[in-house]
Amino acid sequence: MRFAATTQSEAATLALGERLGALLQGGDVVLLDGVLGAGKTRLAKGIALGLGVTQELTSPTFNLMLEYPLAADTTQERLSTTPNTADKQLTTPRPEMPPCPETTTPTPPLPTTLRHFDLYRLDAVEQLADLDYFGLIEEEDAVSLVEWGGRFAEGLPLAYLAIQMKVSSVHPEQRVLSFEACGPRAEALLARFAALDTAGQHD
Repeated sequence: MRFAATTQSEAATLALGERLGALLQGGDVVLLDGVLGAGKTRLAKGIALGLGVTQELTSPTFNLMLEYPLAADTTQERLSTTPNTADKQLTTPRPEMPPCPETTTPTPPLPTTLRHFDLYRLDAVEQLADLDYFGLIEEEDAVSLVEWGGRFAEGLPLAYLAIQMKVSSVHPEQRVLSFEACGPRAEALLARFAALDTAGQHD
C-alpha cells in the first residue's frame, strides 16, 4: 500500500507525525529518508509526541541511537481530534524499494520505549551489527524510528513503514511525504493512518 501527504508548514509536519505516532505499536519499524533539511527530525518529533514521549527528541546523528521511555498514561493515545493540515493522494510504488518478504502478523504489544536511530554516518551495512541494530528493531516492546533507514537496501528489516520526504517544488515550506508499507503488519498500520488522515481532511 502507498499513500502521500503534503504538509504546508513545520507545525503541520509535526501534527502529521503525532497522528502517526498515536497508532504505532510494539515492534513497529518506521524508516525516514530524504535529503538534509527535508524535515525528518521534525516528523520524528511529532511521532515521539504521539507515542507519549515526554523528553525533547533530538537527532542522534553522533550517538547513532537514542532511547526514550514512553509515559504510561499517554502510551497509544489516539489523537482523533488533532486538526488535519495535509492534502493526500494515492501514489505509485517507489521503484528503488526491493520486494517485501512474506511475514506473519502476531498481535503486537503496547510499546514501552522509542528507539531513534540515525544511520547517516554509517558507511557500510556491516556497521549495523555494531549497534545490534537487527536485534533491537525486532524487540516487541519498542518502536524503532530510523532516520536514513533506506541507506542500505540489504539491511532493510522484514517489515516496515517507509516514509520518503522532500521539499516541495511549489513552496519551500511545503513537505511532500510518500508512504510505502512493506509486510502485512505495516500495511495494516498505513491503512489505519490513511483512513484517519483522509477522514480528518473532510472535517
